[in-house]
Amino acid sequence: MRSDIGDLVLSTTGQWMVRAPERCRNGHRLAGRVLVGTAVCACQDRHLSWTCDECGDTVYGPALGPHCSVLHGPARIR
Repeated sequence: MRSDIGDLVLSTTGQWMVRAPERCRNGHRLAGRVLVGTAVCACQDRHLSWTCDECGDTVYGPALGPHCSVLHGPARIR
């Protein structure tokens, strides 16, 4: 069974972990050179985010869909 970035998978040690991307969309390796975080989205879900230290590209998991709009910066007070 194929897993996508952001999926919960079983590691080789038997522990559960989130599948992280190996590279950003510009091809840079993310191991040790990445800022990991979470992003609030208009789809009412949270996405994990991996931002490349070298170019600033951000990969999201689960992947952003057609109804997704990641909210950047602090939320407005309503």
